[in-house]
Amino acid sequence: MDPMLAAYTRADYDRLPEGFPAQLIDGFLVKEPAPTYGHGRIAARIRAQLVALVGPDLVPDTPADVAIDEHNVFQPDVVLLREPVPDEARDVGVPLLAVEVHSPSTRGLDRGIKAERLLEIGVEEVWLVEPATKTIEVRTLAGRTIARGSEPAVSNALPGFRLVPAALFTPPATRH
Repeated sequence: MDPMLAAYTRADYDRLPEGFPAQLIDGFLVKEPAPTYGHGRIAARIRAQLVALVGPDLVPDTPADVAIDEHNVFQPDVVLLREPVPDEARDVGVPLLAVEVHSPSTRGLDRGIKAERLLEIGVEEVWLVEPATKTIEVRTLAGRTIARGSEPAVSNALPGFRLVPAALFTPPATRH
């Protein structure tokens, strides 16, 4: 390790927001810490519903890079592509739909900068999934809707795609 570089500590690592692209290995930040199980479970349920509608080629396993501009590359929790991308691609282009599952450390960034910029580059819908309030907000350039309880969030970008918050936030089944 270069002695001119300050090594990161566990305390430094613990202050990183969820989803930051790094692990702490020998004082270096490498790749990213895993999201919580609940975050991943909710994202997997959303991805599964999208895959059931359009197939796996348009719903990549995350992370998938969405280049915004020279200084911004976002990795939404779930993306629905407009068309398949080459296997060697890292940037998936402008998705049709992007989903962010909030955590306390990412909520502000997801709701503010990320949602706005994704819509500005042409993403038709940004879905903001809030486990704390058990709501789903669907944002478009024209406005937003919020679904809660048994009221479904409905996509205009992908006919037939709808999520019911009460079902999405159901705790996992236990195995006996």
